[in-house]
Amino acid sequence: MSMQANPFQRTTIMIMFAVSFAAFVALLYGLGMGDPLASGKNGEAHGASNSIVGYKALANLLEKTGVPVQYSRSAAGMDNAGLLILTPGPFTPTEDINAVIQQRAYAGPTMIILPKWQVFKDQKLQKGWMMRGDLWGGEPGVKMLKDLADVSITVDDKVRPGRSVASAVGAQVKTPERPVTIKGDFIRTIVRGPSSKGALVAYLDDGGVYAQLGRLDESQITDADELDESYYPVVIVADADLLNNAGMADKSTARHALALIKAAATASEGGVTFDLTFNGLGSAENLLTLAFAPPFLSATICLITAALAAAWMAFNRFGPPVVDKRGMDFGKAALVNNSAAFISRMQRAYLVTDPYADMIRGHSAAAIGISPLANEQEIHQKLDALGESGGNRFLALYDQLVRARKPREIADGAAALHAWKKEFIG
Repeated sequence: MSMQANPFQRTTIMIMFAVSFAAFVALLYGLGMGDPLASGKNGEAHGASNSIVGYKALANLLEKTGVPVQYSRSAAGMDNAGLLILTPGPFTPTEDINAVIQQRAYAGPTMIILPKWQVFKDQKLQKGWMMRGDLWGGEPGVKMLKDLADVSITVDDKVRPGRSVASAVGAQVKTPERPVTIKGDFIRTIVRGPSSKGALVAYLDDGGVYAQLGRLDESQITDADELDESYYPVVIVADADLLNNAGMADKSTARHALALIKAAATASEGGVTFDLTFNGLGSAENLLTLAFAPPFLSATICLITAALAAAWMAFNRFGPPVVDKRGMDFGKAALVNNSAAFISRMQRAYLVTDPYADMIRGHSAAAIGISPLANEQEIHQKLDALGESGGNRFLALYDQLVRARKPREIADGAAALHAWKKEFIG
């Protein structure tokens, strides 16, 4: 029975390599992207959430009416054209909110939807669904808006839900359950509160000219020097039930939500961006993230292609692999070779001429019975008397080796003296 030299077939190896390489690239991509790959179905109040307090229904409604919708998971999304919708949590720092508003003053309109309902999980519900609890109250909203304006936020528990209230962007809209209203010196009404003491939806009176929003409560800034028509509005939604999934279940509320979005986005280009960074779904950019994002993605693709080409060349190389020789020999050969290499590298080969010549002389004298007490002259005379090798007697070869200094001369002298010994002594 014949046996194959290679226990694995070529095709098997290539499949294993392809799967492993793809898994490695996928691992790098996953490490680089991190949180952007995380699902938004966590039940919180943000644009990708399908829970009762989320805004996924509003996003779907906008898409079905032809409005481009995207979700931002990085700080770069704050510069997107069009309307940016912020859905901060109850503990979002006020300086973060203020930084975004200042950044977008000339970039595009911004809508801030304040948190309203607390939620908690229930194992009986589907993934991403939540049970609605009590209200957060007005304190979180007051804290996160304090750098923009001094406001007061009130929860009216005595108003019956379903009551119609006036809106500056369209027809009347129904009052949500336990309505939340906002008021302040620089807060102008877009949707009136049920008791007319505050606004369910308002805009920030910052010197901009917002005719599409100011029908119910016009700006009180009339000084021409303080007006700036290039400003974009900041819309504050005090009662999230006018835009969240629970509110979108009512047709009139859904129509009003579309009208509000359209009015807020007036004079801006682009679609609607739901920010997710304030809801813990953002991620910081790193080297791996940049490697899989333009313009560096092209370089990453080139590197992957080069790696695949190198692997293909390895699978198709010509001839069997060359086995490298051992770097060090075994036993005496290793000792001799390493010693010779060390002496050659140190350029001290001339130091071995005298010891080698004396060793040959000593072995030869002992071999023919010359007394150890004999002097050098007597030893040389008796060894010369043995005869010539290559036309030279022992003393001439001895002196030639001792006087040698160059590596080639030393090698020739040692070889000649060794040949003499082998011929006459053995």
